[in-house]
Amino acid sequence: MILIVGSNHDDVLYYENLLKNVKEETILNRYHVLIGKIASQDVMVLQDVYTSFVSSLIATYLIDNYLVSLIINVGRCEAISPDLNIGDIALSESVVFGDVDQIAAVKGTTLGQIPNYPRALPISPNILQNMYASLEKVVDYKFYNATFISSSFFRQNKESVGEILKDEYILSLNKSIVLDGETAGLALASYLTNVPFISVKVVEAKAGLYTSLEDYLSVLNEYASIGKAISTFIGEISRTDVVHIKE
Repeated sequence: MILIVGSNHDDVLYYENLLKNVKEETILNRYHVLIGKIASQDVMVLQDVYTSFVSSLIATYLIDNYLVSLIINVGRCEAISPDLNIGDIALSESVVFGDVDQIAAVKGTTLGQIPNYPRALPISPNILQNMYASLEKVVDYKFYNATFISSSFFRQNKESVGEILKDEYILSLNKSIVLDGETAGLALASYLTNVPFISVKVVEAKAGLYTSLEDYLSVLNEYASIGKAISTFIGEISRTDVVHIKE
């Protein structure tokens, strides 16, 4: 089962329309999911997932109960790096929690690190390379491998963004850095269960600034292109042994 996760209905509408042989279920008494097939693969589409606290719990539950073999997170993110512009596409190359601070509690732990876990949660290079290749086939504009920083704050202030841009470790991971709210929780569930994961999102704004209605609508227009690339990727899974996390 491939799990596609979005924060709201706009994020997942394209994939809902692709599903064949659809059935509906409710999980954990409150989350509505659709299950069907895309390119002969079993796919579950889930929305209304906000914060990494919730995303990690739901992903782990679904992995245990639905034999999930791959998680794809879709939707919107904010750009921290000056090289990223509204409408660009970011693929998660590495993922960091943006609101974890255990520095004083555990020796050797740095900002954003859960004690005894890596500070940057890894993404399977195999999944990343194949998703990038699918975007190359479909999308004719800019897309980047990026570091995703997940914070449960709805809106980061400029001071917080400035501190991130001073962090030498984060800068060493990738010069392209984006901010969202749920990727790190999904990446943590992936890390714990050995189920591969990737986030593919459109930049909707510069971090610390509000999104205009015009920008929001233009970003929604990019969802179809990303959806085509992801459906192409899912089709490739049907023909090749793409889904594995260990290289």
